[in-house]
Amino acid sequence: MEPITVLSDGSRSIAYDEMIPRLRQWIVEETCEREHEGIMKEQSGWEKSRYCIVDYKEASCAISAANAIRAFMPQIPLLVITDFHSLIRKRHLQQISGSGEIKLSLWHPGQLDQWLSEIQRWLQTSPQDNKNAIPSTMSIRS
Repeated sequence: MEPITVLSDGSRSIAYDEMIPRLRQWIVEETCEREHEGIMKEQSGWEKSRYCIVDYKEASCAISAANAIRAFMPQIPLLVITDFHSLIRKRHLQQISGSGEIKLSLWHPGQLDQWLSEIQRWLQTSPQDNKNAIPSTMSIRS
């Protein structure tokens, strides 16, 4: 199973279906350990995620999506995507509830490898001791 949930409106046309498998290698080992410990038995679907990427063009939609997942999983680390045309800024992140880490990432079309490297660094340094947020990937577009 994949450890990342993607909440997106699809406006940036980021190929998450291709990107997620490339990120999997950074967290597969811990996922296997948690499966063996039996932690995942109580949860299903997106509730098993360890990380969440929030990719909405409009700041209000990004905040709503982030708060929706944080209502169920308050400690899940969030990566909020922005770009030069989006109005999502650091001040918007203050409106997101929960206690998990939040990172703002700038999307550069055409620089996927560099952006993936940034996300991989984030995955490696994010707190991973959250028992409420464990593995699975699902891309949700609205």
